[in-house]
Amino acid sequence: MRPTIHEQLSGVDRLLDLADESHSLPAETSELLSNARRLIKRVATSWDTALPFLLDDNARLTELLTGTEAREPVPTDITAVAARNEELRGSLAQLISTIPRDPEFRPRRAEIGQYLQWRVATDPA
Repeated sequence: MRPTIHEQLSGVDRLLDLADESHSLPAETSELLSNARRLIKRVATSWDTALPFLLDDNARLTELLTGTEAREPVPTDITAVAARNEELRGSLAQLISTIPRDPEFRPRRAEIGQYLQWRVATDPA
């Protein structure tokens, strides 16, 4: 099992503490450590807000790609959610690349969705 982003950030924070405690550091280096700690807190906060966004985005992409509502269990590991998001976006990009490139053709969003659902339904793979 891989460590969560919060466990990894906590580990980095502990390493910064050890570096700060085990050596007498110049003022500039101590300031760099303080800046690194602030950055760790900011990254942890951004990950907390990323999970709901990624879950919603995954559900929408699944619905677009399959034509059915997503009924996946709610995962708690943001790394897995982000990986699934990347996978779904890759599938969507691949399908979008199959849209005919006729300059006169200006499809509406609903037509693109219908086309993508048709492509998924008729894809032999």
